[in-house]
Amino acid sequence: MFLDDCEDLAYEIAFWTQGLEDPAYPLGEVGGLTREICSHLRSLGIMVLLSQGKSDRFLHNLMRSGKLRLAYLERVVREGQLQEHDFVSGVSEPLFDAIAAGDLALAAQIADAAPAHHRPGHEYEDDHCYARAVRCLLQGRQTDADVAPLLARMEAFLGDPDDVRIGICRALTGTDQLAFDEAFTAFLEARTKAIEADEARGELAEPPVLAQRLVYVDGLAMLRLAELRGFATDPDYLYCPSLARQPMVEPYPDV
Repeated sequence: MFLDDCEDLAYEIAFWTQGLEDPAYPLGEVGGLTREICSHLRSLGIMVLLSQGKSDRFLHNLMRSGKLRLAYLERVVREGQLQEHDFVSGVSEPLFDAIAAGDLALAAQIADAAPAHHRPGHEYEDDHCYARAVRCLLQGRQTDADVAPLLARMEAFLGDPDDVRIGICRALTGTDQLAFDEAFTAFLEARTKAIEADEARGELAEPPVLAQRLVYVDGLAMLRLAELRGFATDPDYLYCPSLARQPMVEPYPDV
């Protein structure tokens, strides 16, 4: 499965990435294109993982996603175009890619390069607060007190105290293993419901889409955070197989 699709997607990613490397490429178009390529990199990583069993290449593609997002954020700041639509914290997928890859330094860079304030009209408040809460969780327990106000803002915006993102972040600020286990189970159950909803509305199961239905990178990122903060985790979970959680052996080809 996916073996014949990897080359086509890799070619597409390479083509568009070459455009992003051109400093003359219009910044107003870079944000959206970067988001699309980051999603493709996540899919490609999963496809390589499942078709070839290459966990290093899976992790490398997740890191490439994070690095692309960081490059965009840094270009926005460098050019002083802080009004750009995608210059927000709430675009969190590449942040989770970096965390899932185990590159916590890169994840911190991504979070710190994004604006710390909510930008109405450019991102939803819950997405913003979620990304900022994850940044606090990366920093360690000394910042746990900063998480609660962010989760309160999410709850007020959503009107839903049972949102699974609130639950998992709240569990990660504690030390109760059972609370984490229950929160993570709910996190994965919500993923199942989201996939079922996508299928019900007729989303086509093209290879990149199917790949992300099979492996949940956000879930892998939460497991990384859990281990960072001292929680025990099982080797395998639904959408989070042990193959995707192997330590990197071959370093990232940073050339």
